[in-house]
Amino acid sequence: MSNVIFACSAERGYIRNRVLARALRRSHNVRVIGSNNRRYPLRLANVIPRVLASGRYDYHFAGFLGQPLVPFMWARRMRPLILDAFVSVYDTLVLDRGQHNRNSPIGRVTRWLDSWSMRHAHLVLTDTPAAAAFMASEFAADPAKLVAVPVGADESVFSPRDRTGETGVTTVLYVSSYLPLHGVPTVIEAAHELRSDKNIRFVLVGKGPDRARVDAIARELAVDNAQFIDWVDFDDLPDLIASCDIFLGGHFSHGNEKAQRVVPGKVFQGLAMQRPVILGDCEANREWFSDGETARIVPMADPAALAAAISELAADPTARKRIAEAGRAQYEKHFSEAAIAAILDQNMARLHAH
Repeated sequence: MSNVIFACSAERGYIRNRVLARALRRSHNVRVIGSNNRRYPLRLANVIPRVLASGRYDYHFAGFLGQPLVPFMWARRMRPLILDAFVSVYDTLVLDRGQHNRNSPIGRVTRWLDSWSMRHAHLVLTDTPAAAAFMASEFAADPAKLVAVPVGADESVFSPRDRTGETGVTTVLYVSSYLPLHGVPTVIEAAHELRSDKNIRFVLVGKGPDRARVDAIARELAVDNAQFIDWVDFDDLPDLIASCDIFLGGHFSHGNEKAQRVVPGKVFQGLAMQRPVILGDCEANREWFSDGETARIVPMADPAALAAAISELAADPTARKRIAEAGRAQYEKHFSEAAIAAILDQNMARLHAH
């Protein structure tokens, strides 16, 4: 077995890091260097010295949000070097959230950092083919280096379960951090559309930038068929998913470019637990899913369409079961830890072949 160092500047427990590390351990000896400090600069300050002192391995990973690690790993001649560019720093701060102008100092620095790290890494991981195309176009990343590796789910936590909890009510679950691209206002407006159906109940979990806006919409529309939960521990999330009949994957926002090229991480958790999933109609979701077969796909930012899909599934338990089973089969084939491990092994072997 080869030896792999997996350095991550995001929390080592972050789902992308957890899944990649678990997949790698199927074929390799893996040493994870990470930090769970809540502040990103302090995580970097903790991780970088340990990476520099770690010595040579057969493969060197800069995990999720690892772009700032690449210059240090490159300077230490850590070869081959693999970057998980699942998230672009520039895309997140400038294009998606709009926190900085592209010509601002932070905009220029983050764009340079993304471009430099992708140019110097020997393999660059993204999560979808659409994201890989964006990296090649936006940062002139070499398409031959780009590999789409799905997010997947931590299979020590998420696996098929029978429905639990209250019977006689169709529970619709949406878990998010209320970022604009998640489109939670669309979900709460769909709940309002279904207000006359007393057998459908919404459960919305999370908090974040759009939470105040969603609360205001719920008050204005007098939405009474939705329950809001601020926080659920990661280890308790499977119990919550097991209690739902319909799992909303998203994204449901409108006019957000990033939403077009990503499959939300929570989608894989719902698929892994064999729940029927509803997705927003975007390029990334269409690459993997077929409407009415492996998932339901609805236009983004369309509360009426989302409400109609929920109503149809709520009225048809047979369809829910069929879509859930097909979604689980799709997960096992393309998104499971075994599938991810196979993608990684194939491309890592290609590095040594060259």
